Amino acid sequence: MKKSYALMFCAMLGMSVSLYGEALPKLVVDPTKVPVAVIPEVNVKKAKVAASGHAEDEQWKYLGTGTYTDDILTNAPGVESATWDVEIYESVSSPGFYRVENPFGNGNCPTFPDKFESCDFFLHAENPEAVWMEYVEIKNVDFGLMDGEYCPAFVGDIAGYYIGEGWFDAETAVAMGMCGGKMVGGNITFEEGGLIMSFPYYTEDGLDLECNLSGLFKVSLPGAKDYSFEVTADNICTSRTIEFDCNAGADVEEVKYLVFDGMLCLNSDYSDLCDKVLAEGNTVKDGKISKDLVYGANTLVAVAVVDGSIVGKELVYCYGQQENNDEWVTMGEAEYSEDVFSSIYPEDLLHHVYKVEIQQSVATPGRYRLVDLYGPAYPEYDFLVSDGDIRPGHDHHHYVVVDATNPERVFIEASPLGVDFGFGEVSFFSEGYVSMLLGLDLEDESVIEGFGKLEDGKITFLGGALFVYMPDFGMPRGNINHRFYIKLPNPASIDNVTAASAEAEYYNISGLKVTNPSAAGVYIRKCGNKTEKVYVK
Repeated sequence: MKKSYALMFCAMLGMSVSLYGEALPKLVVDPTKVPVAVIPEVNVKKAKVAASGHAEDEQWKYLGTGTYTDDILTNAPGVESATWDVEIYESVSSPGFYRVENPFGNGNCPTFPDKFESCDFFLHAENPEAVWMEYVEIKNVDFGLMDGEYCPAFVGDIAGYYIGEGWFDAETAVAMGMCGGKMVGGNITFEEGGLIMSFPYYTEDGLDLECNLSGLFKVSLPGAKDYSFEVTADNICTSRTIEFDCNAGADVEEVKYLVFDGMLCLNSDYSDLCDKVLAEGNTVKDGKISKDLVYGANTLVAVAVVDGSIVGKELVYCYGQQENNDEWVTMGEAEYSEDVFSSIYPEDLLHHVYKVEIQQSVATPGRYRLVDLYGPAYPEYDFLVSDGDIRPGHDHHHYVVVDATNPERVFIEASPLGVDFGFGEVSFFSEGYVSMLLGLDLEDESVIEGFGKLEDGKITFLGGALFVYMPDFGMPRGNINHRFYIKLPNPASIDNVTAASAEAEYYNISGLKVTNPSAAGVYIRKCGNKTEKVYVK
């Protein structure tokens, strides 16, 4: 299943016909898969006449060929960000106000290779610290929201939205801090989710979706500084040291990084982490990052720096997959009913029930890990290997950690699977785990539904409560067919799990073994099959 395969949620490219009989380029946006834009309410009376961002007779000076990096069409699943050449003009009367000519229809856009009339982008960078984008219609593109009928789409930032709707003039919008863009070194960028794709005629209330979800939107003026920045790794999981390659543009002065424990900032802004990296981070040398990871999920944050300011940032989730044999005991084999990949790729991967090795934490009974869940025991493993979906170079097991310490609130921690369907290495976790990361109310009924249950030795989740995270695609849901379960080995085999010695062993609350618990605090003591908390004063 490479990128050429049809994902259940992939973008459908083709041609549709408008009500006027015109053949239109087509992309299908699924509004259930894109965050709804939160547009702040305004407590002022709307102007009688809508404010326009610029005069119709604006005079333009041609600057030359620049580049545009897209993160708008990426709202259609399966459409990746790309960069292509665009023609750029500057206002004669307002220096710093730029027009990008027909970026989607100029024939250079990989998604729409044929020329057609779409729209110009109008970017106000008169104040480089408060850039805003006018609210414009993406003409002659059918986003598939209204079957058989053309549904106009508009794009802009919050400031452009309100100015275009006639709520504010530009000066007021800038003064109120509504502008989400910046221009640094001739490069205009916006915050993640800082642009809006609107469909005002979709249902009575219209539809406003976030776009620029990865923060990749960029317009580079002719002669702009090269602040390109990318962090890559052959694999995102390791049993030892992990290595990343940092590729920075010629004008980037320094790259700094830190690795944080856990999966941080999923689906949220991470500017606070970037500020911490800028202030305290390690400097990258020779374009390489080498780091020993803690067991489980880790978050790498790297920033590109010029004149003490951040001009680029990257976040990568990575995993330590150490054996830690003294911290886990094999229980036997669990019965696994697979409804994750078979939900996402139903035409290619069948539902199977099979056996996998399962281990239990010595320090925390009820915390389990499945060994190589999609390894050789998986009936479709040979197909994944032949299709090139199993990542090469892994010299370690892949552990999927399931926390059932509370049988009513079971969750699956972020875990790597060693699989890549062409959209980046796959991570697997449950909805309840995401709710915990986002700090949601865990007593809310809708949030509780994202957790699994352990009953009579069987772990189950509601349909759709499991996520597969693909960095270059998103988070499609598994267990759509309600077939997923993990059946633990019979209780007798669990009861027979014993330590190698009946002598007492001690662990701290993080599960790490402690030779001599002399410092004050809470410890976990294990002796044979008995595990209890003890307090050292």
